[in-house]
Amino acid sequence: MFKWQVTERIIARKLTLNDAASVLAVIDHNRAYLRQWMPWLDQTTSIADIEKFIYKAQDGYASGCNLILGLWDDTQYVGVVSFNKIDGASAEIGYWISKSYQSQGIIQQALKILIEYGFHDLNLSTVNIQCATNNLKSRAVAQGLGFTQVKTIPNNEWLHDHYVDHALYVLSR
Repeated sequence: MFKWQVTERIIARKLTLNDAASVLAVIDHNRAYLRQWMPWLDQTTSIADIEKFIYKAQDGYASGCNLILGLWDDTQYVGVVSFNKIDGASAEIGYWISKSYQSQGIIQQALKILIEYGFHDLNLSTVNIQCATNNLKSRAVAQGLGFTQVKTIPNNEWLHDHYVDHALYVLSR
């Protein structure tokens, strides 16, 4: 099984259908916190929704279109890091973590491993991160990993009831 040791306690691994209940429980527990930045949240309310996501992740991994990894503290699901889209020599990063696991360096460390894997094993030339311009924590993650902001994309994402601008960050091999 595809598995990385991220920190002493945290691992990253591919999701299986057996994980659906754990994933939904963590999403439900963090729903108010996640809703601030995650446009998919209102459409993710059932085990069937999570299973559909896991199928998509498995298909994408098999076809080389994505790489979506759950973050786990022993048997407790705590978040995700991913190449949401792999397109030739470029990939787009996504991530989120349970509120109780924030500010511990877990996302930063997991993304370092993911990026290294992308550059060395997938032969990517660039990886990018897009986040809302007012999502200061995500912007700090990108900046802390050495990404450079290359532009601001106006009205790039519909977030529940309004559009948000995105900052586009790029890191080259």
